[in-house]
Amino acid sequence: MTAKPMELNYALTHLFNSILELITYINCVFGGEVMDRLSRVPIFVAVARHGSFAEAARRLGMTGSAVSKQVQRLENDLGVRLFHRTTRQLSLTDEGSFLFERSAPLVEGIEEVGEMLAGRKAKPEGSLRISAPVALAQRVLKEPLTSFASHHPGINLHVELSDRFVDLVGEGFDLAIRIGHLEDSSLVARRLSDVPMVLVGAPILLAEYGAPKTPEDLAHIPFVHYASERVMQRLKLQRGNEEPVQVVTQAKLSTNNDQMMVSFARAGQGLILLPRFMVETEIEDGQLREVLPDYQVFPERKLYAVFPHGRHLPLKTRALIDFLVEELA
Repeated sequence: MTAKPMELNYALTHLFNSILELITYINCVFGGEVMDRLSRVPIFVAVARHGSFAEAARRLGMTGSAVSKQVQRLENDLGVRLFHRTTRQLSLTDEGSFLFERSAPLVEGIEEVGEMLAGRKAKPEGSLRISAPVALAQRVLKEPLTSFASHHPGINLHVELSDRFVDLVGEGFDLAIRIGHLEDSSLVARRLSDVPMVLVGAPILLAEYGAPKTPEDLAHIPFVHYASERVMQRLKLQRGNEEPVQVVTQAKLSTNNDQMMVSFARAGQGLILLPRFMVETEIEDGQLREVLPDYQVFPERKLYAVFPHGRHLPLKTRALIDFLVEELA
């Protein structure tokens, strides 16, 4: 993947203006020796970004003591403390927050331009650590990720499977792949694909309550809900261009695990609403039957690649996201 000339020209112009602005600002605040002090700013930004001297040192290829010393010198230059330091955590002071807000965009701009220039002649490489839900990885991502690894031999791909929401920055992940809505405003999500949802139930359940013929019939059949959802769940169903119908469903059971939802449904404990890929095998072998197949069920789900806000994407990460968009379309 290479940077387009217009994109590169814009980035360089924006970077040049930002450098002039920051140098003027630092010169006014610090006085002389601007370039020497300016060189310490990216180190400060790395510590603030990662919340740790040790992690910043690892990312920068420096020792922890060298990083700490450079930050202390920057604090001495300014005559203020930039961090609150305790034995358990590191946090920005008001002055540190102010400097981070002014300098972080410039540092990220330098990194982005470097990536663009490198991308004109280099291939994606390095270690790429991603997090994904267990069932999603096994049933949807396995083949695309295998193909990506084959197409990019210079990238060491580390895939960690977990259904919990990981701390991307704190745990050192480059990317997370998730289904659903993005609630954390500190993260950015890029849509990879739609996730078709399906409403299914076991033959024994449908024999007991009768196969629903209209959305209204769902109100009289028990459901198995995901644990994070309320006992009463409101669904919206629509057939073609007809007016949508809203139905309130009642949960007989709930669980925080998709596979357990499938097990409960197979045992006839209730209807479930899950991504189609989760129940394709059960539908094919007759353990579960699709309910109201002519209706589209809302809320819809989408598959996202999630990464920290305000952090430019390295070439290796952009390569994976673009690859998945094409493969999953």
